[in-house]
Order: sequence, then structure tokens, then C-alpha cells
Amino acid sequence: MGRIYVNGVQVTDVDYVLRNGDRVEHWAHRHEHPVRDLPIRIISETDDLLVVEKPPSLPVHTCGQYAIHTVLGQLRVNENRTGLRVLHRLDRATSGVLLFAKNYETDLEFKTTLKQGEWSKEYICKVDGVFPDGEIVCDQPIGPLVITMGIQCVRKDGKEAKSRFRKLWSDGEQSVVQVHIETGRTHQIRVHSQFLGHPIVGDQLYNSAVWGPTKGKNAEYGKSFEELCEAVRNTHKSENWHEKPNPEFERKMEELADDSTVIQPETPGLTTEKRPEFDEICQKCNVESKKVPDNHYQLFLHCLKYETPKWCFQTELPEWAVQK
Repeated sequence: MGRIYVNGVQVTDVDYVLRNGDRVEHWAHRHEHPVRDLPIRIISETDDLLVVEKPPSLPVHTCGQYAIHTVLGQLRVNENRTGLRVLHRLDRATSGVLLFAKNYETDLEFKTTLKQGEWSKEYICKVDGVFPDGEIVCDQPIGPLVITMGIQCVRKDGKEAKSRFRKLWSDGEQSVVQVHIETGRTHQIRVHSQFLGHPIVGDQLYNSAVWGPTKGKNAEYGKSFEELCEAVRNTHKSENWHEKPNPEFERKMEELADDSTVIQPETPGLTTEKRPEFDEICQKCNVESKKVPDNHYQLFLHCLKYETPKWCFQTELPEWAVQK
């Protein structure tokens, strides 16, 4: 299809044999999932470390159809920052403190202290219901429910996990809660708040009737583990997001066939056909995208502070956590 270039020249001979030192380019068309137009705020920076406040909706690094629409992608494209090493992760819809190392030595030092449990990790979340007063400790073990989807649950054979909750305020229907986690299990706060009977507001995974009459409180699901696994898998399977054919696709393809405009792209010395909004071999172009619900972009969970005896990085309370 004429999309392969060698040393800046379009290759039309499929029998061309690559030579040592050839520079090969393939011009492809891709779609990325939408994200919120929110800034990545820099909290602190040294020669060894970059600390930012991650906005909700952005994954930390490339995954699935996310590449530019990631924290690392945005820092690379908008700030020309490359070579950053991921020290820890936050879920795509979670916001808050995020640390990157700039070199191997810092990467090793910080990950060593993290594994040794030296990090104090403080989060803020908004949950359903009026959370009890005083400190509430949840030390239920956590393990996988649907491995392929990364969905977790409280289970006796799970890994040790401990979270300490304390209510900050409540409006009688929902509560904003401070959480210190002493371990770092996948979805730990989401699973433990569900177990306590106060799941995070709007949480697509863990605040749903699929977990039973009480939405998984006290790990009581009203069904066997196998039945729960199947029910949760069916609720979140990819088929539920399949889109309908785009009625504009054929017309766009006719317009593309009539458009022979040639432009000079960013790569010096490389000439290619005008890059269209539609692509004849792109499966995503031939579908009509579904409207994404708001709770897909943001989870009411914010990493407020990470701290050790040597350093401390923190953010302000998110707007949704401030008592009006």
C-alpha cells in the first residue's frame, strides 16, 4: 500500500533487500481512547527525580490503545522529557502523586525502599454511605478474581493487605475518607472499601450489584466464587463495548480516493500522501464510537502523599474532597 519507506524513499519494489544501515519507516494510522484535557502538574524536580501530579483518565505508560494519551506520552510530546523510569503506578482513573526516576541509580534506590515497606502512602477517596467514626482497619487478604481483567477480591488464599481508614467528613449520603495503605496490592483501597460496605462512589468495577445484594460487603456475594467470577467477567467483557458500523465510512473512502494532495510531513526529506482522518484498512475508522460515561474517566481516589524518613511529596486535596 506504499506505506513503507527506506531512507526517506517510498518502497514500491516488494523484493527490495534491506542493507546494513537502512532506516525503515512505516506510516500507520492509529486511534487512541479519549482522555480529559487536564495538565500534568510538576510537584518537584531534581537531577535524579521528577514528581508530578497525575490527572485522572491518563494511564501512566503505553498500554492497549493508549500511547500518546499517557503520562509518559504527554511528558514526551509536550515537555520533551524522555528516559523517565516508572517507580510506581496509579490506575488510569486515579489521580495524585506520581514519581519517576531519571537514572538507574535512583530507580534502584527508590524501588528498594518501596519493596522494604519504607514508603508511607496516603490516599483520599469518596465512598458511598456514612463511614464510621474513628480509625477503621481492614486487613483482609486480596487475590485475583478475574485474572485476565485484573479484577481482585477478598479471598482467604490472597496476599496480605492492610489499609487504615479515617473519615474526614460526610454529607449524610457519601463520605470523604483518608486512607493509609501499609501494602500495595492491586486495587487494594477499592477492594477493602467494598469489603467494609462503603465502595468508592461510581466505581465501575467494585460498586455494582453484580457483587451481590450488599455489593460485596464482608465478602458476602450470594453466589459461589466460580459464579461470581463468571458474572463479573460477563459484566465487563469486551463484547459489551463493540461498536456499530459507521454510516459515513463509505463516503469518506470515496473522498479519500479522490484526494491526491501531497504534503511534506515532519520527517525531513520524506514525501507521503496526505494523512487522512479515515483509513481504508483501519477497523476503528469503520465503526461509530460509543459515548464514554463520565465515571470511566475519573475515580474518586487520589494519591495525596508519599513519604519516607528522607523525603515527602504531596498534593492539595482534589476539588471533590473539599467540604463545601
